[in-house]
Order: sequence, then structure tokens, then C-alpha cells
Amino acid sequence: MTAVWLTIARKEFADALRSRMIWGIVAVIAVMTSLSASISLLVPDVEGGAEMAIGGASQFAGLLVPIMALIAAYLAIAGERESGSLKVILGLPPSRGEVLLGKFLGRCGVVAIGLTLGFVVSGVVTTALYGGLPVGAFVGTTLLTVLLGVSFVGIAIGISAVTRTRAPAMTLAITAYLGLTLLWDLAPNAVHLLVTGEMPGQVVPGWFLLLQGLSPTGAYNALVQRLLLGGGTAVEARLGGPEPAYLDPVVFLGILVAWAVVPLAVGYVGFSRADLS
Repeated sequence: MTAVWLTIARKEFADALRSRMIWGIVAVIAVMTSLSASISLLVPDVEGGAEMAIGGASQFAGLLVPIMALIAAYLAIAGERESGSLKVILGLPPSRGEVLLGKFLGRCGVVAIGLTLGFVVSGVVTTALYGGLPVGAFVGTTLLTVLLGVSFVGIAIGISAVTRTRAPAMTLAITAYLGLTLLWDLAPNAVHLLVTGEMPGQVVPGWFLLLQGLSPTGAYNALVQRLLLGGGTAVEARLGGPEPAYLDPVVFLGILVAWAVVPLAVGYVGFSRADLS
């Protein structure tokens, strides 16, 4: 017998197909990452190869993927709660935990497939432009981008689970995007200024890089840079010395996973206690 949460996940995925959500993600990611991959050919005096093109695509992805994942999932529960359809669903066999898990997995599938297909198109364009593609770097960047999307789906589902209507869900989703994607870098800079009395330079302490990587986009950027620039050499150059253990890639992978799991757990606690009447 099929698990209830799996049935819900399949329904979420099918609904996304009917609404063409996946194809919207594919189109945006394919176009924007392909354009960024070709930047070194479009702008005079800018040199670079396929790996630099992948790096450029990842920079655009770091800005685009969070907002696309949030849009794809922030109404997963709040929208149905406002319309009243959630009470109908919960009147059937699914528990609140099963509903939450099913919606998370279904929206993760939508985002993951959309991002993967978008990056495949970008990879084809990069190969055509540069005459080759570093497969390892490309596949690794694609997987990290999918993990970034999953992290923000977890954030969005958590937000959706603790809000009653669309308006507060949208407000919290926008706040999450601005805080975790656009404004996060201000905090490490401010702490560096307070601790050292000056703004960060070319050489920074290890804790500064850790602070930068505590956001999902920061962790993603740290992992992609390490992947494309070859191990910890670039990190040690930035530090001006040996790399501390807390800057290991496993730490940043753990941060990305935590951003998916912790908001989901918080959302479950709030959702399980909510009065839906």
C-alpha cells in the first residue's frame, strides 16, 4: 500500500506539471545561466573558459534559485489553509506530519527537476560556446544548486506551515529572501569591523568565512568556489595560512541540510498545534 505522504508528494508534483511551474523554472534558469556562462565572450577584454562560465552561472543561480524555490513552495500549506481545502484533506487519512512531508517532497521534486533541466540546457550552451565542458565541475555545481533549492523549499514549507493566510506567508518569504540572500554579507562585514576596527581586506580570519557561509547561499557559494577553484588552495590564500577544520566542505554541506530540516521541523511544531477551525 502506498504511503500517504508519498501520494501527497505525487499530487503536488502533478499539480506543478499542470500549472507549468517546472517549465517556468527550467526556462528562467536555462536563459539566465546560459547568458551568464557566455559573459566572457560577450564582454570585451574578459578572459575565461568553461569553468569560469560555470562559476558565472552559479553566481546567477545563487540569486535566482532561492526566490524561485520560495515562490514554488510558500503557499503549499498556507494557500490551502486560507481556502479551506486543508481541512478537507486533514479530514481524510493524512496526519498533519504526513501532509507536511508530502508537500515538502513534492515541491522539492518540482524544484530539483526544474533546476536540473535548466542546468542541462546551460551545459549544452557552454559546450557549444567553449568547445568542451568540465563534467565533474558541472555535475557538482548542478547538484549543489539543487541542494540550495531544497534548502529554500524547506524554509518556504516551514513558513507556509506557521502562517494562516497568503499575505503573511508572502511577507515572510520575501523577508527570508532578502535576509538570507541579499543582506547576509553585511553581518560578517559589520562583525569584522567591530572586532578588528577595519573592513575586510584580501586576507581575512577564518571565522569571517564561516560567518559568510552560515546562510544557505553563503554555504552554496563556499562549496561552489572550492569545487571550481580546486580544493582548499583558494581558501588558504584568502586566509593567509592553514585552513581551520570548521571550514571543511562537510560543514557547509551540513549548513545547507540544516536550512532545509530546521525550518521544516519548526513549521511542523507550529502546524501540529495550530487551530484550523
